[in-house]
Amino acid sequence: MEAYAKHPWHEEWTIDNAVSRIDELTTTPKCLAVAAFDGTQPIGFAFGLPHTSVMGRGIHIAEIAIRPNHQRAGIGSRLLNHLEAEARILGFVFVWLVSRSTGGVAEYYKSNDYEHSEKLCVYSKKLK
Repeated sequence: MEAYAKHPWHEEWTIDNAVSRIDELTTTPKCLAVAAFDGTQPIGFAFGLPHTSVMGRGIHIAEIAIRPNHQRAGIGSRLLNHLEAEARILGFVFVWLVSRSTGGVAEYYKSNDYEHSEKLCVYSKKLK
């Protein structure tokens, strides 16, 4: 909740929604999850979900979050690298995610060797 409350996301997660999201992620078959701790205090996590496409077996980075006071210390990059290494071991051949296309978040993913897709964009619709 803390990681998404501030810039650039400004999302106001409720405890119920956050618990539901973590439950969705952890109960997805073949979910990959990594976490970072400061002692016994969790400070970040990343979740990858299997996603097979025409390119083969891939991992969708569904969530990555680092507590604000631990951001910009390389923790997120280490979590991504660890998740990618585990995915390779399990035979996955690509990784993808959805995020902001500009700004610091976009630069973060570019610095971790992710490329912006020129072919795809995200569409959404609010259900009434």
